[in-house]
Parts: sequence; C-alpha cells; structure tokens
Amino acid sequence: MPTDSPVMQALILQNKAREEQPVATATSSDSSSDNFLNMFALLVWWIVVSIAAFSYAGEKMPWLTIHLAWPMILFTGWGLGYLIDTTDWAGLWRRKAPLALALVFVFLTSIISSVISLFGDTPPFQGKGLDQLQSTAAFLLPTLIALASLAGVIYLLWDWAGRQIVRVFTLIFFFLLAILTVRASFRAAYINYDNATEYLVYAHASTGVKDVIRQAAEISERTTGGMGINLAYDASAPDTGVSWPFAWYLRDFTNQHSFDQPTRSLRDSAVVIVDAKNFGKIESALGSDYYRIDYIRMWWPNQDYFDLVTSRDPKVALPPDYSCQGLLGFFKIFKSRDYSRICTALTNSQIRQGIFDIWFNRDYTKYAAATNNQNLTLATWQPSAQMRMYIRKDVAEQMWKYGITPSQQAAAADPYQGKTVTLNASQIIDSSKLNPPMNAPRALAAAPDGSLYVADSRNNRILHFDSSGALINAWGKSSGNDASHPNPAAAPSTFNEPWGVAVGPDGSVYVTDTWNNRIQKFTANGQFIKMWTTGQAGQADVFYGPRGLAVDAKGRVYVADTGNKRIVVFDADGNFLTQFGSDGMEAGQFDEPVGVTVDASGNVYVTDTWNQRVQTFSPSPDGMNFSPLKQWDVAAWYGQSLDNKPFIAVDNKGHVFITDPEGFRVIEYSTDGSLVQTWGDYGSTPSTFGLAAGITIDAQGNIWVSDAANNRLMRFTLP
Repeated sequence: MPTDSPVMQALILQNKAREEQPVATATSSDSSSDNFLNMFALLVWWIVVSIAAFSYAGEKMPWLTIHLAWPMILFTGWGLGYLIDTTDWAGLWRRKAPLALALVFVFLTSIISSVISLFGDTPPFQGKGLDQLQSTAAFLLPTLIALASLAGVIYLLWDWAGRQIVRVFTLIFFFLLAILTVRASFRAAYINYDNATEYLVYAHASTGVKDVIRQAAEISERTTGGMGINLAYDASAPDTGVSWPFAWYLRDFTNQHSFDQPTRSLRDSAVVIVDAKNFGKIESALGSDYYRIDYIRMWWPNQDYFDLVTSRDPKVALPPDYSCQGLLGFFKIFKSRDYSRICTALTNSQIRQGIFDIWFNRDYTKYAAATNNQNLTLATWQPSAQMRMYIRKDVAEQMWKYGITPSQQAAAADPYQGKTVTLNASQIIDSSKLNPPMNAPRALAAAPDGSLYVADSRNNRILHFDSSGALINAWGKSSGNDASHPNPAAAPSTFNEPWGVAVGPDGSVYVTDTWNNRIQKFTANGQFIKMWTTGQAGQADVFYGPRGLAVDAKGRVYVADTGNKRIVVFDADGNFLTQFGSDGMEAGQFDEPVGVTVDASGNVYVTDTWNQRVQTFSPSPDGMNFSPLKQWDVAAWYGQSLDNKPFIAVDNKGHVFITDPEGFRVIEYSTDGSLVQTWGDYGSTPSTFGLAAGITIDAQGNIWVSDAANNRLMRFTLP
C-alpha cells in the first residue's frame, strides 16, 4: 500500500498520537505538581510573613487579626478543596459511605467529649461521691462509644489506602469545626453582640448607652412634647468624655450641649451625662437637686491574657512545693521569664474548665470562681468605662406614671441665693513669667511684713513674693518619689507635693511635705532648720498625708493630719504637745480634715471636708485640751477628688472664709456660722476661678486665694 494513501496516512498519524500521549500525560502531571507546590509555598509564606510582621510592628489590637487570619483561611480552604478533589469517593461509596462517615463523626465527637471530661474541673476516677461518679460516667460512656465506632470504621475501611482514611478523618474533623464556627457566629451576631463577654467585641458601647438614650427621650417627650429637653453631656479632655458615642446618639435632641468642666451652670439642665473622670467634681456643681443613676458606658473583653509571661529575676527560684514545679522545668531555657500563670492555667482543673466554658459558651462563672475575680458579671464588668446620668428632681417628679404624683417636696432652696456677689480681684500674681510657672499652688501664708509664701505644690517648692507680687525667693525641689512611695527620710528642702505653709511669730516658715508625710521648718529666707515625721514622740503614729498648717500667737504649730483624721499640736521646735480628733461624724470627730487656722482667742477652725462642715474648738486654760465649740454645715465639698480640698482663714472680726475648690468660689461666714456672702464661678477672669484652693488674710485685711488650675494668686479687697 503506498505510503501516501489515505489509509496509511491515518495509521501513521494514529501511531504518532500513541507515541506522544505518554509524554503529554507526564507534562500535565508535572504541571499539576508544580502548581500544588507553588500554591502551598505562597500561602505558607504569606502566613509566616503576616504573623512576623504584625507581631513586630502591629498595634496588638484585635482588628489586626484579619490580616493574620486571612491567609490562614485561604490556606485552609485551598487545602480542604485539595482533599475533596483527591479523595476516592467512589471507593468510599463501595464501602458503605454513609455508614462510614457517620461512624467517623461519632468517633471524633466521642473522643472529644472524653478529653473534655478527662481535663474538666472534676476528673474521672476521683472518688465515690455523686459528682465523682457522674464525672466517671461522663468519661467512660463516650470512651466506649469512641472505641466501638472506631472498630466499625476499621472494619469498613480495612482494605482502603491509609491516605484516603486520613483524608476522610480530616474532612469530618473540619466539618465539626464548621458547625462550631456557625454556632459561634450566630451567638456573636445575635446573642452576645452587645456584651463584652464576646471576644469579637472590642471597645464596645454597652447597653447602658441605649438605656440612657431611651430614658432621656422619654423624659423629653413627656416634659417638652418633643426632643427639646435641656441635656448636657461631658466632652472633657483628654479623651473627650462621653462624647463617644453620645455625640451621635444625641443627634435628634435639639437642646443638647456639651461641657468641658462641671460648673453650676449645669443646674439649668434637666439631664446631665458625665464621664468617670469628673465623678469627683460633678456633685459640687449640681448640688443635691439631682437623682443619680450609674451605668457602664464602654467595655472591653476580659484581659486576663495580659502579662501571662513576665520578667523575673533568674536568681529567684519558685517555691519547691509550687504545683507547677514539674511543668515549669519545660521552660527552664527561658530563665528570665515567669511562666507560672500559664502553668497554673494548664494544671488547675477549675481554671481549665473555666477557660473551656468561656471559649464554648462565653460563660465566665467557673473562671471567676476559680480566679476569685469579682469583675466578670455584666453589672461589675472590668475593664470598662463608667458614666452617670443625673436627672433633676423636679423633672423626675413629672415622670410618675400612675395618675397621682409622689408627695411633692419643695426643691431645696439655694442657700447662696441673694448672697452671691461679683468681686473682681484687685491684684493678680500671674506665674507665666516664672521659670517654671506655678503648677497647682495650694496654701498661702501672709507674713507680718506683707509678703506672701505659697506652696507651689506640683513644682515641689515654696515661693516668697513681696506685697507687689515680685518674687523674693524660691526654694525646694522634688525628692524624687511620688505619692504612692513616701520617703520621710528624703533630703531636707526636698518635697513631694507640699500642700500647707504657715508663718510663725518669729518669721519661721513651716511646710507640710504632704506625700513624704512630714513637716519641715525653715528660716524666713528658706534655710532649712529641722523636720519631723511623727506625732507623739516614741510612738509610731506617723503623719498620713498632712495638709493644712497654722501657727498661733505663741508659736505653737497645728497640723491637719488629714489621713489620720486628727489635728496634732507641736511647739515651735516640733516637740509633740497634744492632739485631738478621731474618725467619725460626731462633734470633735473628722472625715478628711484639710484646712486649719487659729483666731486671736486661740480657737481652732477646721474644714471637716467629707462631713461637709466647719468645726471650731476652744482650748483649755493650759492649752493642752480642745473641746468642740460649734459647728455648721457647708453646702459645698460634694466631691471627693484629690483636688477638692478646702482651706480656711479667719479675719480680725471673726469672720470665717473657706474655699469651695470645685465649686469655684469663696464662702464667707459670720462668727456664729451664718452665711455672709460668696463670690466666684468657673473661669479665668478676675472674678472667677479654675480651682479655688488656698486662702489667707494679710495684715490689711485683703483676702488672698490661690487658683490652682489657672496657676495664679488673686487678692480680693472686700467692700
């Protein structure tokens, strides 16, 4: 047959096709293998680089997990797709696929249940009590089911390739994880979406925000017929108060406004929402005419995972009876770290069970009990940001729903109504030209020559001005410690927030070195003389945060030992003479005494701050005993912040002047405690204060007040 015939040509082409076919198949196989390796390498590289990069440079915030999880999700999806494509489904079907898959599912769920029971808070085989027997049964039953189902799987898949069996187990395991993922997603989206118990929630507004908005809207509708209620919310720096998220939620309220500093002007508002940092100031501004409701504004998930591994001294060994001693040997190569918290979580069955309950059910009950943590209920949750809602009482009375109103109580009369005057400072000592400027000046003391001493508290120094406001002298520096670490033995002429200053008849200057818990004495020009740290000699009754100071005509020194709730009296050399006062509310007792002064008759006046009263005491003939003379209540000093500490002064007429620091005013009383007048409000003008702190009276009868927020000294001349 000729080679160019059609038949021969067809045979030649067929043979060529057969010869080339194996080569084409090999090429396709090589290409598939290359694609697998390339994809595998790409995804692994992406995962490793993402974890390394974001662990090193990331903000360590939950939302960064999307960058870590995304390549892992792709890798898992690609891997599962590969397993599905390469599984011998036809072979599995011949081996009764539905029954085999069901047995694999039963085996995996049973073995997981057995492991959970084995490592739970009540392990099996621990005793014959009901709980122990139930735990043993909870372990044995799923274990037996797991063994039986495994036997069935082996029987059905006995002659199947090992790779195919591994593929089936892996796919069923991920099917179980898919069920858990759907369950967790549903709970996160529809059950725990508002609560910090859900770890997918971070820095989340709590349900308290919705409650406040709902109540404010109802009050507004029922009192104004719309959304026009006068509502104020705290937007104070540095973190803008409650303006997140209220600036958005309050968009429909037509008469809402923000405030930076609580002042008495807020009393025009029917509803006030305040941030936690102003809790100590708000009640001074609002007085007693508001109802208060506490809420959580924002919360974060539990953060017990912080500091799981901490630095420690490698020379310090853990106690030999420590329950994790054996396990900690695993970490010996990390000698500068303390892994005890991780170890405890692994070995303590109660904590282990608590962690499982949190993961599976977002239930913190067992974990809170095991760790003795009282802050894991929604009402007490920490970490969280607090807020308060204040409702004016006369507005609340209009909200009664049952057809009758509660017994109408007349609104408390403003005790200062008709007694408030506008008084401009006749002289202001501005510290802007000082280097450094004053920082929270507190007590002042007028010397007989007309000069003025000031405790420049946060600059840890004493300033001495002449009567014109020119600086004469300055002395003192920081002792190098803070309020939580007092050092009564710190070097002389160093301070840790001096609050009080007083001048003796001989010109000596006394200073309360408040957070070093001691008194220092200086000459008029600032030369150190001596210091002392205790009350009665030979006893361990050391001062605790002393503040106010006064010196009488005989040179005796009176110290308001604030933290110990007493007044201690010394001679001019610091020798203990006597003391009076104790903790309580009765006459002669104190709760946070701060300011102290002595009048010309030797009577002692004390600002009993948290009892909200002024107390006076008369001395016995020998001056060693002091009896309560009179007292009067003060409509001020509502907050208990570290700045709301009032001082006191008495003039030669017996009139008493006190500061109301966070009320931004000075209050004057007559000798019998009757209100004379008050002046001041919040601001930085000559008639207002940022924080009215110390007060003293000079020889000409002028009233000097330190403005601790505006860092200035103000002289007022009474009309």
